[in-house]
Amino acid sequence: MREITPMETGLVFWTEQNIGNLLGELDAFSLSAGQLGVPPDLVCDVVVDQWTAVLKESQLAITSAVCSYAGEDYSNLETIHKTVGFTTPDLRPDRIVRTQAVSNFAHTLGISAISCHIGFIPSNSDDKLYADLRELTQVLCDYCGGNNQNFVLETGQESADVLLSFIQNVERPNLKVNFDPANMIMYDSGDPLAALDILSPHVTSVHCKDATSPVAGSGLLGAECVLGDGKVDFPAFLRKLKQIGYQGLLSIEREEPNREKRIADIHTAVSRLKQWKAELEL
Repeated sequence: MREITPMETGLVFWTEQNIGNLLGELDAFSLSAGQLGVPPDLVCDVVVDQWTAVLKESQLAITSAVCSYAGEDYSNLETIHKTVGFTTPDLRPDRIVRTQAVSNFAHTLGISAISCHIGFIPSNSDDKLYADLRELTQVLCDYCGGNNQNFVLETGQESADVLLSFIQNVERPNLKVNFDPANMIMYDSGDPLAALDILSPHVTSVHCKDATSPVAGSGLLGAECVLGDGKVDFPAFLRKLKQIGYQGLLSIEREEPNREKRIADIHTAVSRLKQWKAELEL
């Protein structure tokens, strides 16, 4: 697999049975790098040989595999607490096994990072859930470490201070951060630029995603939107990434259910990132 160019624009894309369709979509965006989303129903052993051939024969670069789990529901804060990641004890065993399977799949493909949402980390380190999440994160870090991979947590569901403290308490050198500025807005977890300052030593990947703020008291997340139309100051975000010496991808993420709108929005994001990078000489 080829090496990426620092601050190269990429895309979060989800693997599917027809890999040719996916490659055609990336080509239409003039992109050849990204993060590979692994849906919960994907049988990794069925597609691993095809993906191995694709990566050998193409210029596609994949920097991480993104884990998702059956039954996750992002409808509102209550369902996120109950269904996302590892916060519900009954869901943990199967999800740990699934994460390890994705790690093995990614290792075969030469992908050096596994990322996911582990769920809301409590601010109180004495909370039993905090201890449970710390222990299972250590288990997953050690497993990924055996595959020469980082285990990467996505930002947003807790403040930067809480996440930093958690990383320090886990005490694993391969525990890293995928920084998503829009999630900080959507979960009302703090200012993205200030959060990036706090977490910068641990940031190995970022999402380029935008959002509007949640309605206070609604119990809902803020709304994802077209890159540049929301609350994230992307020129300032890119300047900050340059300042901290970030060398990874700028991975566009757009989870829009309407396919035509999603495609149009990604084209807009590619165009705007190209303009901002040129203006900032990135």
